[in-house]
Amino acid sequence: MRCITRRAACLLAFAACMPTSKAAAEAANLAAAPDKPALVPLPPARAPNAVLLDLFVRAYAPPRRGSVEAVVALGPTGKEMEIGRFAVFPSEPFLAASPREQRAYRFDASAAFAAFQNQPLFVQVRLVPTDAAISPEGAKLTLSRVEVNPRPAQ
Repeated sequence: MRCITRRAACLLAFAACMPTSKAAAEAANLAAAPDKPALVPLPPARAPNAVLLDLFVRAYAPPRRGSVEAVVALGPTGKEMEIGRFAVFPSEPFLAASPREQRAYRFDASAAFAAFQNQPLFVQVRLVPTDAAISPEGAKLTLSRVEVNPRPAQ
């Protein structure tokens, strides 16, 4: 009886941790694959001089054949503006065991922030093959976090 009670308590605790809204579910989508982009909502309160977008990659698995690049876009859902692309090089699998081992990529997002002022914004990362004739099957890129930062003073 005690074992059943523990299991029920564990299941209830697990259910309480599950996302209950569309926004919460989208916030948890930090993994990009060829058939499904990563989609990360940005907080609505941003500094007016926040123009840089930093992506931190925690893990990467290359496609079985060929290579992929990550297309980074910013904007409201369905109206995203491409702000840059990157490729993991060398195209070998990795999993960062600590934050220091993560790979970071920085993009100038000032045009997208200016175009979509006062709108809910999402960062979208899609994996696309570098050669359209070769399937990107098996590729996966996992983000650990996305940050919006001001341009450093020069």
